[in-house]
Amino acid sequence: MQFANRLVARRGLAGSMRCAATPRSAAPSTPFRTTDQGLLHSPVTAAAGSHSGTAAASARLLSGRRGAAGVAQSASQAAPSASSSPTSFHHGVTCTSYEGNCIGVKFNNSGVRVLIDPWLEGDLTFFNQDWVYRGKKRVINARGGGSVDTQQLLMETDVVVLTQYLDDHCHEPTLQKVPRNMLIVANPEAADRIKPMGFTNVRVLDHGQTVAVADGRMTITATEGALVGPPWSKRQNGVTFREAETKDGSHASLYFEAHCDFTDASIAKLGSVDVVVTPVESTILGSREAGVGYPVVMGDINLMRLLKQLRPKVLVPLLNAQIDAEGPLSPAVFQRGDVAAVRQQLADAGLSTRLEMPAPPGETLAIALSN
Repeated sequence: MQFANRLVARRGLAGSMRCAATPRSAAPSTPFRTTDQGLLHSPVTAAAGSHSGTAAASARLLSGRRGAAGVAQSASQAAPSASSSPTSFHHGVTCTSYEGNCIGVKFNNSGVRVLIDPWLEGDLTFFNQDWVYRGKKRVINARGGGSVDTQQLLMETDVVVLTQYLDDHCHEPTLQKVPRNMLIVANPEAADRIKPMGFTNVRVLDHGQTVAVADGRMTITATEGALVGPPWSKRQNGVTFREAETKDGSHASLYFEAHCDFTDASIAKLGSVDVVVTPVESTILGSREAGVGYPVVMGDINLMRLLKQLRPKVLVPLLNAQIDAEGPLSPAVFQRGDVAAVRQQLADAGLSTRLEMPAPPGETLAIALSN
């Protein structure tokens, strides 16, 4: 019970979100075929097996495309209107989900690759209490699922970003595989947690601060993100990535926050961004039957308010709850919200934001953007 109370107080349980790193095989040199909506997918390592829901689709896509750059068109994807500005993959970004909070993003114009909140090895537990809660991936490195070469992904990554200190963002079994001289940009609590592991190139990024990485080709700015403690505790980080502007004026930007939790004052300082990656559903710790609980991820609560401030061109839902869980605490966690309703919510809010669903885990979603 004490463990459960700690999870409630820290709001950390349901941030088991998607993390993605884009392998070199998904770089522009890969012979991609694009859809007429301006989207493409590229598979990573193959998988075979039977899963339910998204996992089943992921396994089928992964198993059939080993070594190929196949196209998986999202039904939710909308083509840009004829009156919109021309879009370009060169100006765009590619995102790959590895389930949980871990995503990899490649910024095509600069070539910078970031790996956010990596969970690539083993299962997910909190405070090493696996008897209370254990999270398991449905596709990546799961039985019958696709495999990921952690070392290869890390070799192809310019910077690792840790937005929170809790295990679903700061996953020690994965971090043990990270080279000790790897550039890691971390919020203060995450930095304190990993420094004893021997990392020598850690940059602490606090709210309102900006750090330049990759020889100045990109900046990362921290905003006030999830509140994972009591009301008086310090918030964790949301992060905004911005490419340095090139001679032709092209550069892309992306905002990531794993709980759809923020403060208006912090977000107001950012201006607009090209892409937002955040949950669109809420995760509740409580009782679905009784209709009561405590929101630890706030997608259906805060999403429209966030988008009205950032005015992104593209929204990519972070499907952080789509993992399997076991243990006595897992039945107390449930989701609320409707991904299918988001498109109508965008229209009702008068937003021109394009909704693009993520590719199945281990496949690359490439997003074309206008200057």
